[in-house]
Amino acid sequence: MTQQEFQEKLEGILESAKRKESRIGREEIGEVFDGENLTPEQFQLIYEYLLSKKIVVEGYEKEEGAEEISLKPEDEKYLERYRQQLAKLRPRGDGEEERLLEAFRAGKAGARERLMELYLGEVADLACRTCVPEVSIADLIQEGNLQLVLAMDSLPGGSAAQVRRQLFAQIREAMEALIGEQKDIKSRDRRMVSRVEELKDTIAILKEEFGRRVYLDEVADYMHISEEEAEAILKLTGEEVPREDAE
Repeated sequence: MTQQEFQEKLEGILESAKRKESRIGREEIGEVFDGENLTPEQFQLIYEYLLSKKIVVEGYEKEEGAEEISLKPEDEKYLERYRQQLAKLRPRGDGEEERLLEAFRAGKAGARERLMELYLGEVADLACRTCVPEVSIADLIQEGNLQLVLAMDSLPGGSAAQVRRQLFAQIREAMEALIGEQKDIKSRDRRMVSRVEELKDTIAILKEEFGRRVYLDEVADYMHISEEEAEAILKLTGEEVPREDAE
C-alpha cells in the first residue's frame, strides 16, 4: 500500500463516518484495510487519528486508566501528521521483535533500523502521556527518538519484554529531563518579567513620592536588592536611573 493509497482510504473512512453522524465501526475500518496486514498497533493509531477528528469509533475504547490529553492546536496537527506517517510503516510480524533482537545482537544488517521502527509508535504514545504545556509534543517525540537511537548502542541482554522495560525507562527519563529544563527556563523568565514590572512600579512610586528623579540606590533599597541587581534589571526596562554619585 502506497502513501497515497493509505491517505485515500483514510479520507474515505472520514467521509463515510461523517455521513453517519460522525460514527464508524471497527469492522468497517477493518474491511477498508482488508488484505493490508495492519497490526493491532497500527489500527490503534488509525482509531486515535479518527478520535482526534471527533469521529466515534464503535467498539474501540482507550486503555483503562488512559488520560485524555489536552494538546495545543499546533501539537494536535503535528501529532496527527506523525501518526499518519507511522501507520504507513511495514506491519509488525508475529514474534518479529524477538527475532530482530537476536539478529541485532548478531550484528545482522538492517536489524537495528527495523527494530527502532517497531518502537516509534510507543515513543509517541509515551510523549503524549508525558506532555506538559511548557514543551511541544514535537520536541518530546524528537527527544524520545534521539534517546531511542542512543540506547540502541547499549541494549541489555534478556527477553524482549526486559529490553523494552529498560529502553522505555531511559526514554521516559530523557523526556522528563527535557521537561524539567524547560520548566526551569520558563520559571526564570517569569521571575525576571515579574522583577522588571516590580522595578518599573518602584520607580513610578518613588518619583511620585519624592517629586523628582530617583537614584539607583533608592530603587535598590526600596526593593531590598543590591544596586548591582537593580542595575541588571534596569537594562531590560529601558529606564534611566543614575547612581547618585555619578552626578
